[in-house]
Amino acid sequence: MRKGGLGKDPLSWISSTVKEEQEQKTEVIQKKEEKREVKEIPKFKTFEVRLTTLLREDQLEFLEKLIRDIHRNREPQYRKERITKNTLIRVFIDAFRNVNFNIKNIPDEEELLNRILEKVVKG
Repeated sequence: MRKGGLGKDPLSWISSTVKEEQEQKTEVIQKKEEKREVKEIPKFKTFEVRLTTLLREDQLEFLEKLIRDIHRNREPQYRKERITKNTLIRVFIDAFRNVNFNIKNIPDEEELLNRILEKVVKG
């Protein structure tokens, strides 16, 4: 009786690593998803209303310059969130929400600005 050499499946002693690699990849993906869930929702996703506004060129330049100046003057520990034009506009609205000024008979934007400036500058 003659032996058949290596048998029917000569590589049967080698275990498959494909299954282990897939399990490892699955674990890594699950850990990444858990980390994402732990992180806070980005601030911009917490806002509900989108508003489009028309600006003059000098107003846009002011916002952009202010943003650049803010970013330039921040130390690393104060770079928690991105400051954008939208951020500035929301902050301006929140600041003026607490300013009491005469709202009677405002004929135009110029008069509105004058009344607000009068209150803000004088305090």
